[in-house]
Amino acid sequence: MPLADHESRIAGNAVSSLQEKCPVVSCTSAVKKRVLVFSPDADLARFLLMNLEEKFQIVREHRLDLFEHTIQSLLPDLVLVDLFTFPNDIIKQLDIIRRRAMAIPVIALRAYMTLTPEIDKSINDLADNTFYKPADVELISQAIEDLLKK
Repeated sequence: MPLADHESRIAGNAVSSLQEKCPVVSCTSAVKKRVLVFSPDADLARFLLMNLEEKFQIVREHRLDLFEHTIQSLLPDLVLVDLFTFPNDIIKQLDIIRRRAMAIPVIALRAYMTLTPEIDKSINDLADNTFYKPADVELISQAIEDLLKK
């Protein structure tokens, strides 16, 4: 057998052996989807970050005046927004989402309280999913995964 053929066969066996030990699917690092977590509550944002960062690339924003700019510059795959309890602030958040995140899936976290019928309708129209606080992080994580698969 010529030396070149022998080396080629050895190299082929090495690649074959490597593929058996390390299938392409499990050895390549998957790119994590970007999730923007907007919450004025730093503790809630930190809690969500710690619980979701294994599966997703989490970016936090807590300032309403930077929310729109962050959506525009980051272009996240999903927005997880903690709605304020004050109706005027919720209206501002919803306006920003309406302008900047129209094609981006949105999950809303909100207090269990009735606002005005118009605000409740806007939340329902803009959010793909809504969770009432306190919310189960595992359910939120599953909802994020489900929305990102679409």
